[in-house]
Amino acid sequence: MALIDTEMPDEKPKRVPPSMSVQNDNLGESGPRPLARLTSDDRLARINPHTLAQTELLYCSRFAREFCRGKFNFAAAKMTVARGGKLIAIESEFRTAEAFFRKALDWANKLRGRSTDIPAEMVTLEIKHAMSGRLVRLLTMYDQLFQKTMEAMLLRTITAQTRQAALEAAEARVKKIAFLCIPDNEQFAPEGVLLPGFDPDLDQKH
Repeated sequence: MALIDTEMPDEKPKRVPPSMSVQNDNLGESGPRPLARLTSDDRLARINPHTLAQTELLYCSRFAREFCRGKFNFAAAKMTVARGGKLIAIESEFRTAEAFFRKALDWANKLRGRSTDIPAEMVTLEIKHAMSGRLVRLLTMYDQLFQKTMEAMLLRTITAQTRQAALEAAEARVKKIAFLCIPDNEQFAPEGVLLPGFDPDLDQKH
């Protein structure tokens, strides 16, 4: 059975000249630890919401846990104030990621697996923009892929290397969205391309 496309996205978005305007996510023995507090809580609290809702994410992977702890609120806050080319870039990457996950889950759901109980935890996430909800859905789909491929690996339907490649590709798609949230709006061309000169180490504040 053909594997999903595990090609990684570019580490950095394509840029235009100034003249133009996944590691293997193994669980610990006791499962993921519950999240007491997410980073960037204060940043998100200052944002005027487009929507005002909360959702509960049930996760079993370390990647989902660490992304929620370290990146979700930052990305959610930046997506809420995204305009112009930055908004176009993020929306485009969402479409790419969602297409990837649909294909990945279609592949994973066809694998024979051994049912297993994976320890899970729950975190409450604040949704102030529709794209925040899309990000939660991607994390949910990642965890479904995580569980399905683990069950297949236990039955030896796939190898550990195949599973790792699939998870790393999935993680890269989610991380790319978070990366695009870092630059300010004016650092994108109107068509949604990141302009030269952006340094994530200097711009990321969380």
